[in-house]
Amino acid sequence: MTTEERLRRWLANEHGIAGSRRLAREDDDRLLVSKFPPGFIARVSEAVERLGILADPDPLAAATAARASHHPRESRVENWRAAACDLVRERTDERGLTDEDAELVTTGIESVAALMQAVLWSGPVVGDLYEPADAESDAYRDALARTDASGDIFTRHYGAFEGRAVVAHCPGAPYARALLESAWRACTGTPPPA
Repeated sequence: MTTEERLRRWLANEHGIAGSRRLAREDDDRLLVSKFPPGFIARVSEAVERLGILADPDPLAAATAARASHHPRESRVENWRAAACDLVRERTDERGLTDEDAELVTTGIESVAALMQAVLWSGPVVGDLYEPADAESDAYRDALARTDASGDIFTRHYGAFEGRAVVAHCPGAPYARALLESAWRACTGTPPPA
């Protein structure tokens, strides 16, 4: 039985993971597993680049501000999420991308919005005056600072298997961080906390 087969059995037995995981990389200390097929991050990168949603000036901030005028009682995070997803859908056809390509990006947007909901726990509303509380700024910093020697908030640690750490890292983490910064700016009107 190969290392990958033994690892899949261990993930199923120890962690209840029945879905397919592939061994993406291994070295003396670590086994990196992925639920994504080879080439996934290249597809995400191409979609994000062609959509131009992480450009400067920030098109997500502009879309969020434009949408806010029509939804003044909506939560700021929901407004950002909806504006970002609308922008992706709008640009998908314009830029020759498929619905599947768009889904790769909107999945990341949904994940970032969920994290922002937790960070901006006061639930600020679009039409209200708002300044992030110190605790919300701290929550943002904490979300990004949750790191250890082998990963960050976008890494899941499964434990040790045959003497090596088993981890799954979100291949889109750099884009998720950029989206998180965009969401903070759009939702709070302030630069992300340092």
